[in-house]
Amino acid sequence: RGQYSGSMVRWSFLIQLAQLAAVAAVRLPTRTPPAVARPSCLATRPPAEVGATPALAAAEERATAWALGAATAMMVALPAGAADVAWVGPTKAVLSPLFAVYTLLFLFRTVLSWFPKYNLNAFPYNVAAWPTEPLLRATRRLIPPVAGVDITPIVWVAVISFFSEILLGPQGLLTIVQKKGGF
Repeated sequence: RGQYSGSMVRWSFLIQLAQLAAVAAVRLPTRTPPAVARPSCLATRPPAEVGATPALAAAEERATAWALGAATAMMVALPAGAADVAWVGPTKAVLSPLFAVYTLLFLFRTVLSWFPKYNLNAFPYNVAAWPTEPLLRATRRLIPPVAGVDITPIVWVAVISFFSEILLGPQGLLTIVQKKGGF
C-alpha cells in the first residue's frame, strides 16, 4: 500500500483542512483600503484600521499565533503518533481518574458555594478548594457571580465532561486510536 495507509492519508487531509480553517477563522490584520473588495470570509468585520484598539490588535495577534502554533503541533504530532499507539493506554489511565477527581472536586465546590461561612483554608474544605481555586478564579473574571450565585464550578464540570467524552468515551478519540491501532 505504499508508505502511507489509507487512514494516514485521510488524517493528513483532515489535518490540512483544519489548518486552513484555523488560519481562515483568525483574521490577520490587513492594510486593505476600504474601497477594495474584501473576501467574503472577512466581510463580517471592518478592517483593523477602522475603530480598532491596540488591545484588539494584540488579541488578534495572540489568536493568530495560537492557531498557527496549534496547526504546527498537529503536523508534528500526526507522524509521531501514527506508527506507535503504546502511549494511548497510559494516557487514558492518567486522564480518566484525573477527570473523575476534578469533576468531584468541582461538584464539592458547588456545594461549598452554598455555605459561604466555611473557611476554605480549613482542613476538610481545603482539599477541594486549593486545587480548584486557580481555575475558578480565572473563570470568575469571565463569568462573574450573578446575585451571589457562582456558576463557575458547574462550567468546569461541563468542560471536564466534554473533554472526557471527546477523549475517553466509547466514541472518543483515544478509544478509537487504541482500537484501530493508529491514526
